[in-house]
Amino acid sequence: MNILKNLLAIASLTLLLSACGEQTATSDPNKVFKIQGAFGVNIGEQGRGLPEGYIIDNKAFDFTPQPTHPHFVIYTYSITPNTHTIYGIKTKGAREVAKESCMLQRQELIKETLASLGDTSALKVTEEGNKWKIREDNQREVTIECERSLTPEKLQLVMTYQDTSLSLLAYKEWNKRQKDITLFRP
Repeated sequence: MNILKNLLAIASLTLLLSACGEQTATSDPNKVFKIQGAFGVNIGEQGRGLPEGYIIDNKAFDFTPQPTHPHFVIYTYSITPNTHTIYGIKTKGAREVAKESCMLQRQELIKETLASLGDTSALKVTEEGNKWKIREDNQREVTIECERSLTPEKLQLVMTYQDTSLSLLAYKEWNKRQKDITLFRP
Protein backbone atom coordinates (compact mmCIF):
# COMPACT_ATOMS: atom_id res chain seq x y z
CA MET A 1 0.00 0.00 0.00
CA ASN A 2 2.87 2.40 0.84
CA ILE A 3 4.49 1.68 -2.52
CA LEU A 4 1.26 2.65 -4.30
CA LYS A 5 1.05 5.90 -2.30
CA ASN A 6 4.68 6.69 -3.12
CA LEU A 7 4.16 6.02 -6.81
CA LEU A 8 1.06 8.24 -6.84
CA ALA A 9 2.99 10.99 -5.06
CA ILE A 10 5.86 10.76 -7.55
CA ALA A 11 3.46 10.76 -10.50
CA SER A 12 1.59 13.76 -9.09
CA LEU A 13 4.80 15.69 -8.49
CA THR A 14 6.09 14.87 -11.98
CA LEU A 15 2.81 16.03 -13.50
CA LEU A 16 2.86 19.21 -11.47
CA LEU A 17 6.45 20.00 -12.45
CA SER A 18 5.81 19.28 -16.13
CA ALA A 19 2.74 21.53 -16.04
CA CYS A 20 5.00 24.42 -15.06
CA GLY A 21 6.65 24.17 -18.48
CA GLU A 22 9.52 26.45 -19.35
CA GLN A 23 8.46 29.09 -16.85
CA THR A 24 9.66 27.21 -13.81
CA ALA A 25 11.25 29.08 -10.96
CA THR A 26 14.95 29.47 -11.54
CA SER A 27 17.41 29.31 -8.72
CA ASP A 28 20.39 30.79 -10.59
CA PRO A 29 22.10 32.97 -7.96
CA ASN A 30 23.68 35.12 -10.70
CA LYS A 31 20.37 35.96 -12.37
CA VAL A 32 19.67 39.68 -12.45
CA PHE A 33 15.98 40.39 -11.95
CA LYS A 34 14.00 43.47 -12.89
CA ILE A 35 11.95 42.90 -9.74
CA GLN A 36 14.58 43.55 -7.09
CA GLY A 37 12.85 45.10 -4.11
CA ALA A 38 11.38 48.30 -2.78
CA PHE A 39 12.06 51.13 -0.35
CA GLY A 40 15.79 50.41 -0.12
CA VAL A 41 15.34 46.70 0.73
CA ASN A 42 16.31 44.17 -1.94
CA ILE A 43 15.26 40.56 -2.27
CA GLY A 44 18.23 38.20 -2.03
CA GLU A 45 20.27 40.50 0.23
CA GLN A 46 21.08 39.70 3.84
CA GLY A 47 18.92 41.27 6.54
CA ARG A 48 20.92 43.90 8.39
CA GLY A 49 21.85 43.75 12.06
CA LEU A 50 20.64 40.20 12.71
CA PRO A 51 22.42 37.73 15.01
CA GLU A 52 24.39 34.76 13.66
CA GLY A 53 22.61 31.42 13.33
CA TYR A 54 18.92 30.68 13.48
CA ILE A 55 16.47 33.34 14.53
CA ILE A 56 13.98 32.11 17.09
CA ASP A 57 10.66 33.31 15.64
CA ASN A 58 9.34 33.19 12.11
CA LYS A 59 8.32 36.84 12.04
CA ALA A 60 8.69 39.77 9.70
CA PHE A 61 11.07 42.59 10.62
CA ASP A 62 9.88 46.18 10.62
CA PHE A 63 11.84 48.89 8.83
CA THR A 64 11.32 52.54 7.99
CA PRO A 65 12.46 53.68 4.56
CA GLN A 66 13.75 57.15 3.82
CA PRO A 67 11.66 58.64 2.41
CA THR A 68 8.42 56.88 3.27
CA HIS A 69 5.62 56.46 0.71
CA PRO A 70 2.47 58.53 1.31
CA HIS A 71 0.17 55.49 0.91
CA PHE A 72 1.93 53.21 3.42
CA VAL A 73 2.24 53.15 7.21
CA ILE A 74 3.77 49.68 7.81
CA TYR A 75 6.92 48.29 6.17
CA THR A 76 8.25 44.77 6.85
CA TYR A 77 10.58 42.22 5.30
CA SER A 78 10.83 38.46 5.79
CA ILE A 79 14.09 36.51 5.92
CA THR A 80 15.21 32.92 5.76
CA PRO A 81 15.78 31.76 9.36
CA ASN A 82 19.44 30.72 9.11
CA THR A 83 21.04 32.48 6.15
CA HIS A 84 19.00 35.65 6.81
CA THR A 85 18.30 36.19 3.12
CA ILE A 86 15.43 38.56 2.38
CA TYR A 87 12.70 36.74 0.45
CA GLY A 88 9.70 39.02 0.92
CA ILE A 89 8.83 42.66 1.45
CA LYS A 90 5.36 43.77 2.54
CA THR A 91 3.94 47.24 2.95
CA LYS A 92 0.50 48.19 4.21
CA GLY A 93 -1.55 51.34 4.09
CA ALA A 94 -4.08 52.65 6.58
CA ARG A 95 -6.68 50.04 7.60
CA GLU A 96 -9.96 51.85 7.10
CA VAL A 97 -9.82 53.33 3.60
CA ALA A 98 -12.91 53.75 1.44
CA LYS A 99 -12.97 51.36 -1.51
CA GLU A 100 -12.82 54.14 -4.13
CA SER A 101 -9.84 55.77 -2.43
CA CYS A 102 -8.00 52.45 -2.07
CA MET A 103 -8.56 51.60 -5.73
CA LEU A 104 -7.21 55.02 -6.78
CA GLN A 105 -4.14 54.52 -4.58
CA ARG A 106 -3.69 51.04 -6.07
CA GLN A 107 -3.78 52.46 -9.61
CA GLU A 108 -1.18 55.10 -8.68
CA LEU A 109 1.05 52.43 -7.17
CA ILE A 110 0.70 50.20 -10.25
CA LYS A 111 1.83 53.09 -12.46
CA GLU A 112 4.79 53.82 -10.15
CA THR A 113 5.76 50.14 -10.12
CA LEU A 114 5.57 49.78 -13.90
CA ALA A 115 7.61 52.98 -14.34
CA SER A 116 10.29 51.73 -11.93
CA LEU A 117 10.57 48.39 -13.77
CA GLY A 118 10.99 49.94 -17.23
CA ASP A 119 10.35 47.52 -20.11
CA THR A 120 7.89 44.94 -18.78
CA SER A 121 7.24 43.09 -22.05
CA ALA A 122 8.94 39.93 -20.69
CA LEU A 123 6.94 40.02 -17.45
CA LYS A 124 3.52 38.48 -16.89
CA VAL A 125 0.82 40.84 -15.63
CA THR A 126 -2.50 39.60 -14.22
CA GLU A 127 -5.41 41.36 -12.60
CA GLU A 128 -8.28 39.77 -10.74
CA GLY A 129 -10.72 41.88 -8.77
CA ASN A 130 -8.80 44.07 -6.33
CA LYS A 131 -5.52 42.19 -6.92
CA TRP A 132 -2.88 43.15 -9.49
CA LYS A 133 0.25 41.02 -9.96
CA ILE A 134 3.37 41.17 -12.10
CA ARG A 135 5.67 38.10 -12.26
CA GLU A 136 9.17 37.59 -13.57
CA ASP A 137 10.47 34.18 -14.68
CA ASN A 138 7.76 32.54 -12.57
CA GLN A 139 9.97 33.31 -9.57
CA ARG A 140 9.65 36.93 -8.46
CA GLU A 141 6.45 38.88 -8.16
CA VAL A 142 4.95 42.13 -7.03
CA THR A 143 1.34 42.07 -5.84
CA ILE A 144 -0.66 45.23 -5.25
CA GLU A 145 -4.14 44.86 -3.85
CA CYS A 146 -6.87 46.41 -1.80
CA GLU A 147 -7.56 43.83 0.89
CA ARG A 148 -10.72 43.74 2.94
CA SER A 149 -10.20 45.55 6.23
CA LEU A 150 -12.34 45.54 9.36
CA THR A 151 -15.60 46.14 7.50
CA PRO A 152 -16.70 45.17 3.97
CA GLU A 153 -16.93 48.83 2.93
CA LYS A 154 -13.35 49.61 4.01
CA LEU A 155 -10.16 48.30 2.46
CA GLN A 156 -6.40 48.36 3.07
CA LEU A 157 -3.76 48.91 0.39
CA VAL A 158 -1.12 46.14 0.51
CA MET A 159 1.96 45.69 -1.68
CA THR A 160 4.08 42.52 -1.53
CA TYR A 161 7.38 41.64 -3.21
CA GLN A 162 8.24 37.94 -3.07
CA ASP A 163 10.76 35.42 -4.43
CA THR A 164 9.49 31.84 -4.80
CA SER A 165 12.89 30.09 -4.63
CA LEU A 166 13.93 32.03 -1.54
CA SER A 167 10.54 31.35 0.08
CA LEU A 168 11.20 27.65 -0.51
CA LEU A 169 14.66 28.06 1.04
CA ALA A 170 13.03 29.64 4.11
CA TYR A 171 10.69 26.65 4.39
CA LYS A 172 13.63 24.22 4.10
CA GLU A 173 15.62 26.10 6.74
CA TRP A 174 12.65 26.14 9.14
CA ASN A 175 12.04 22.45 8.50
CA LYS A 176 15.71 21.62 9.19
CA ARG A 177 15.59 23.73 12.35
CA GLN A 178 12.54 21.84 13.61
CA LYS A 179 14.21 18.50 12.89
CA ASP A 180 17.37 19.63 14.70
CA ILE A 181 15.33 20.70 17.74
CA THR A 182 13.56 17.33 17.78
CA LEU A 183 16.84 15.42 17.53
CA PHE A 184 18.47 17.31 20.40
CA ARG A 185 15.62 17.00 22.91
CA PRO A 186 16.61 15.07 26.04
